[in-house]
Amino acid sequence: MRASGSTRRLVLVRGLLLGTLLLPGGCAFLSVRQGIRRVGADTRVSGRLVGEDALVLPGDEISTGPEGRTVLVMGEDAFLLGVNTRLRFDLPDEDPPTPTPTPTPGSTLPDAVPEGMRTPGFTLHAGRVLSVFGHGSRIIKLPTAILGIRGTALYLEVHPEQDYVCLCYGRLEIRMRDAPEITETYETRHHSARMLKAHSPIRQAEGVNHTDEELFMLEALVNRRPPFEEGAYADH
Repeated sequence: MRASGSTRRLVLVRGLLLGTLLLPGGCAFLSVRQGIRRVGADTRVSGRLVGEDALVLPGDEISTGPEGRTVLVMGEDAFLLGVNTRLRFDLPDEDPPTPTPTPTPGSTLPDAVPEGMRTPGFTLHAGRVLSVFGHGSRIIKLPTAILGIRGTALYLEVHPEQDYVCLCYGRLEIRMRDAPEITETYETRHHSARMLKAHSPIRQAEGVNHTDEELFMLEALVNRRPPFEEGAYADH
């Protein structure tokens, strides 16, 4: 991972992606377009093949194929899924939202954030995902650990014998599944990675396989900026 990236490319990404979401004078649109914004080959939602603009709801499982990456927005959160990835979004603990009809692939979704779109977290079963989150806490489940986050961006990879987590910014609590007494809580404003393996201590790791440009892209989809840009940080 290139922690800071190319300054020139960061400026271009911010200008092209974030600039299109800002009104003159720097005021952001209040609405956030929901659903799949970019689709890789063989992307499925709860087993159904989908295209761009398909809606993903709390409770759905999304999987990707061996080619291309998929970008989606759910509520105030945005996700970049790698190839051969499978994750399931959790339903809220409270009463489930009123059922929303699932649009057919390629249908157009409203720009306003619908009620019931906020997920309390997800389970990553396979693959890799870069995520940016809005207000409030989330619980993320990996094969090796349970993660508690707040005001956070995370990059995750699941491997056969170990998992990888990079806290890109925000606050993270790690609790190992096989040894709940093994925990770590820390904060960062710009990338701090860990390797998680069953029956082993939590280990620091190098940053890999994700970029600041991708974080700018995801945050722009939900009308925010990463905190490592001066003046962009907000305490969630």
